Amino acid sequence: MKILQVSNRVPWPLNEGGTIGIYNYTRAYHELGLDVTLYCLDGIKHNTPIAQATQELSKYARVFIHPIDTDVYSEEALKHLLKNQSYNVSRFYNTVFENELRDLLQKETFDIIQLEGTFTGPYVDTIKAHHQGAISLRMHNVEYEIWERLSANERNPIKKVYLGILAKQLKNYEAKLLPKVDAIVTVTDDDAQKFKALHPTGNYLTIPAGIDLDTWKYSPSENYTTWYHIGSMEWHANAEAVHWYLDDIHPLIQQADSRYKLSLAGKGIDSHSFHPDSSLEISDNVPSAFEFVRNCDVCVVPLKSGSGIRLKILEAMAAGKLVVSTTVGAQGIDYTPEVNILIADKPHEFLAIYTRLMNGEIDITAIVKNARKLVQDHYSTDALAKKQIAFYQNIK
Repeated sequence: MKILQVSNRVPWPLNEGGTIGIYNYTRAYHELGLDVTLYCLDGIKHNTPIAQATQELSKYARVFIHPIDTDVYSEEALKHLLKNQSYNVSRFYNTVFENELRDLLQKETFDIIQLEGTFTGPYVDTIKAHHQGAISLRMHNVEYEIWERLSANERNPIKKVYLGILAKQLKNYEAKLLPKVDAIVTVTDDDAQKFKALHPTGNYLTIPAGIDLDTWKYSPSENYTTWYHIGSMEWHANAEAVHWYLDDIHPLIQQADSRYKLSLAGKGIDSHSFHPDSSLEISDNVPSAFEFVRNCDVCVVPLKSGSGIRLKILEAMAAGKLVVSTTVGAQGIDYTPEVNILIADKPHEFLAIYTRLMNGEIDITAIVKNARKLVQDHYSTDALAKKQIAFYQNIK
């Protein structure tokens, strides 16, 4: 089977969930015997190490990477607002990239083309015009839902209204995009239900984001005092979550235990934007996400606006780290509170969990063992990729 993946980002380095999600399946497809071609846009602001990315990705696919300026410009944002068009989406359109795709499809045929998310939508009409096989849309998130939640959590009334408009534009765009493809692959059943409300007759399959258990080796901690969050601060929901945690939760736990430390890592983190703090350590792009995680104790995911599934939680579970997450952060994962994860949605609930840890009231060993088993049984990349390929083979 020949598969073409079209992505709005380069899936390397592996420093954020969306990137990891694409990379894991590219590799799994190759290892399962598929002939893989990967065409991807590269936002200039990401400073992607192109040579390194090409070398790594070429192990599993033929790779084409095209630079694109996805920065936000106020004049363009205003134009799109007045036209009631989604600037979130149009920033990912590039004429040269479209022409390259057209040329490829005129020269070669593919059994399946997999579009990686909403922001590849600007190319679907060109693909349909030059491709006779099936088209799958793999939705990593419900994009409009993220912006709805950002709007709901925004305190500035003007910004709140603007975010609400962006959410409606994205919802309208996704509603028009879904009927153009032959299959919609979501990472959670909850996401699938939201898309079915927009396009009830679509051909849906839920395939969670997969975890490479050879990379994420079981390395449980014997302590609970070093908490961490890893994730791109270029994603609005992560930035919102980290700032909320630092403003409202971090000081409470600091006061409760002088041994407590917080380590932050991820693309786009600006250490100068945070107040100096002896219990706070900030890193940008860590060389190895696994090594960073292995040296910490507790994964905290304080998301308030996310959608889809958080790979960082699954990775932490695989690595034997206790996970403390909001309900929003843990959505899409088939978890059981107090069995394989701890859930907190308010500052005093995070503090209560830490207090219980100090008092020995939480069986960390049992929870992390249960979490690892959950990942082994339900979120292994190879098993999920086989299921997805079988689904593709049956698309009419």
